[in-house]
Amino acid sequence: MRSLRDASTHPYPNRPIDLLPYRQMIKFQERNAWQIDTSTLRMTILECGGHIAEIVYKPAGDINPLWIQNRPTIDSDQFDPAIHGAIYGTDGEAKLISGILGHNLCFPFWGLPSKSEEAAGMTCHGETNVVRWKALETTANSLHLGVTLPDAAIYFTREIRCQAQVIYFSETARNLSAWDRPVGWCEHVTFSPPFLAVGDTSFASNLTRGFSIYDPSRRELTWPHGEEGIPHLLTGYRATHGPDLVNSFLVDPEREHGYIVAWNPRFSLLIGYIFSRVEFPWVNVWEANNTKMQTRGMEFSNTPIDGTSKKLAQQEPIWGVPAYEWLDAKAQLRKSFAAFVSLVPDGYRGVADITIGDGKLNIAENETGNIIALEWAP
Repeated sequence: MRSLRDASTHPYPNRPIDLLPYRQMIKFQERNAWQIDTSTLRMTILECGGHIAEIVYKPAGDINPLWIQNRPTIDSDQFDPAIHGAIYGTDGEAKLISGILGHNLCFPFWGLPSKSEEAAGMTCHGETNVVRWKALETTANSLHLGVTLPDAAIYFTREIRCQAQVIYFSETARNLSAWDRPVGWCEHVTFSPPFLAVGDTSFASNLTRGFSIYDPSRRELTWPHGEEGIPHLLTGYRATHGPDLVNSFLVDPEREHGYIVAWNPRFSLLIGYIFSRVEFPWVNVWEANNTKMQTRGMEFSNTPIDGTSKKLAQQEPIWGVPAYEWLDAKAQLRKSFAAFVSLVPDGYRGVADITIGDGKLNIAENETGNIIALEWAP
């Protein structure tokens, strides 16, 4: 994907970077956020945590498929366990949970910190979620954001460009230290009501084999069959309350791209993401259905391992596929992906496959083979 500006031009900020005016800064749940608002799309990104809080496709109405908690959130850098612990808890997830919304970035690890890291102040899913991002460049349909991770000594940038029904992302992680280090990188896309609903919402992805992260035996599962105590078909959202489900699956190794997609015919709305299988070979499926939370995560990732650097470094490849990457000293990693939205017709039979070709992103329907073709211009 084309970059708005090369990340190497943004060094570690020993001296301040001159920021452009916050022309697109708004309030979302009383929190500072940037917003891209085009004729077809509205997208909102929070300043604290960089969470993608909403993606609204205007022809489908004002429906945001992404996860909005059913309680108020705060900027996580303001979290105080003495003040906020009764609402969000006081464990290693609490600081993250106080502010998380929608699609969040887990970096440089996915999951809970170790006990020593938690004691030192590290939170679940890494620093990207709890520090303030900065606007480096803005246009009517794009944002270029940057954030320094002080404890990880990494500078991270995200470039976003909206065009018609597709949102293009390019992200770069730059190691500021003189140490090689293992990193996990998970794009934690999560859906919630009203878009997420039993009997209405369906999911598709080009996945193969997987396992439950809570099962030490790593007994093999085959997509879309998931399990956490009770078997569950992951093409739908389970109707009964139960323990949280976290299953990890490999993207089809015969494909260049992986995809995740969800649709709800009641709103005539489909949303999905497409990404390089080499960059993101795993999809972590997270589901909660209890009295406090109704969510489904379809999270494309470079790791199925929920743990920090120590746990990553101890992990051998799984089925011949690496379970993390190395970010070398003073080096950088870059990854790209895209989100897309569309209306679906009455009686829609679901997604059979998604491909890219001839300048189009093609969404093929089950049974009929009908194609929804979106302009593709990365």
